[in-house]
Amino acid sequence: MELKPHDLLEIYCAKDLISYDSLPEWAKASIDAAPFVVVRRARPAPGFAAVGIRGSKRSERFAAFLPIDRIKRKVTPEDLAKEQKWREQDKEIFRHLEKVAHLMNHHSLEWGIAGSLGFELASGKETTTNSSDIDLVIRFNDQFTSKLAKKIKNELEKMKVRVDVQVETRYGAFSLFEYADCENRPILLRTMDRPMLKKI
Repeated sequence: MELKPHDLLEIYCAKDLISYDSLPEWAKASIDAAPFVVVRRARPAPGFAAVGIRGSKRSERFAAFLPIDRIKRKVTPEDLAKEQKWREQDKEIFRHLEKVAHLMNHHSLEWGIAGSLGFELASGKETTTNSSDIDLVIRFNDQFTSKLAKKIKNELEKMKVRVDVQVETRYGAFSLFEYADCENRPILLRTMDRPMLKKI
């Protein structure tokens, strides 16, 4: 099974998770309420996935590992974009997402939904408020130039919601906003091993 950062994994129970420290009570409660973890950018041992547990607060994040054979279901950011379940929701944040989705599709981008919004859409557990950011993932290809990034950035800045976009390559990820303004300078690339400056 191919796993990428931002993929959400439905698991069977908290006992399947392996960590250097014991799971805090909030992490156990979070898994009980919504048995999902997110794939994080780290190199796990063979047969394992590097995952993160999210709690109800920004400060509640916990790193762990999950045996691949204990994955019940995988939900990718692209799956969430294609399912369009936000159209069934009434919250204002989802109305903003509809406008963002229209923009992504207009530019024929391979994109998906991550962060708290993606977690809520996948798990059904309410994790967002109307002041939440919209976190997106775009898959990089040769047509995704800094000129296109600047155009998308300008359109996103007109939205009445903050949108954070990570552009994913096979080497790592970078910020769409930073790429849009780089003017051929190296930008920060987050890789499996370490952050590095690289020309895109």
